[in-house]
Amino acid sequence: MLAGETVINSCKELQDTRSHALKTPFSLEQLNTLPTIDLAIISDLIETLPKQEAILWLSMVRNRHAQHLVLVTNNKAASEQGWQIADYLALGLQQHGSLGDYQLFSYNIESYRPKRDWLNNRFWANPENYDKYRW
Repeated sequence: MLAGETVINSCKELQDTRSHALKTPFSLEQLNTLPTIDLAIISDLIETLPKQEAILWLSMVRNRHAQHLVLVTNNKAASEQGWQIADYLALGLQQHGSLGDYQLFSYNIESYRPKRDWLNNRFWANPENYDKYRW
């Protein structure tokens, strides 16, 4: 899925019959007919929607439609809308860098929550002690 004129114009040669393009103005109704997709590349979202609506829109795409998400944002427009780095991190996005006035964030379901070392049977299950001790 490509969303936003900046991304659509940048990726014209990559589009085929399987790709979906969502243009501004963004609305939640656009997402009703969207199938599950592997990758969503989004631009112009925070520039066109109020902060709370943009958070809701991004959350719906992330939770219902796309396992991988790339967000391109304009620093100047983001700061005018009240966006801070903590807002992106709260959505599970990772910052990958910036170029000029633009920043790049991504979300990957596989790396969203890293596996914890303590979460295994070595720390919480001791089958060798089941019949030896009474707790």
